[in-house]
Amino acid sequence: MVSIDYTLILVIVNFIILLIIMKKLLYKPLMDYINKRESQIREDLKSAKEHKDKSEKILEKQKELLIKAKEEARDIRDESKKIAKIQGEQILHDAAEQRDVIIQEAQEVIDVEVNKAKESIQTQIGDFVIELTDKMIGKKLTEDEDINLINEMIKEESSKKESSVD
Repeated sequence: MVSIDYTLILVIVNFIILLIIMKKLLYKPLMDYINKRESQIREDLKSAKEHKDKSEKILEKQKELLIKAKEEARDIRDESKKIAKIQGEQILHDAAEQRDVIIQEAQEVIDVEVNKAKESIQTQIGDFVIELTDKMIGKKLTEDEDINLINEMIKEESSKKESSVD
């Protein structure tokens, strides 16, 4: 049988005292630390979730801004193309107008030169006719007779040219 002696009682009392001391000194502070750490971990998880949500919102905003920026860039590019096309058409239009003005001026210069050439030719023909008639007739005609003779020859030449052109 088991005998109960005083050492066993002492061991039990020591064990109980040890449990009480351990509870006071170790268990309670350890449990407080564990509870504090658990609440801190919960707060950190909650904060991390909030930061994650904020990050996702910021990411969505950045995506939207990127899409808007791309749309604006496309709009600017399209607008630039339209402006360049309009400017190109304007340049072509201005060039066509300048071409028409240059052609008209050149035509006017040509007309003036043709008229000068005609006048010069008529004068030369008149002088030639006068010399020829002087040689053929053998006498000098008066100025009025020269003019009448020249006009008659010009009319004859003009009617010959017109009939040959038709």
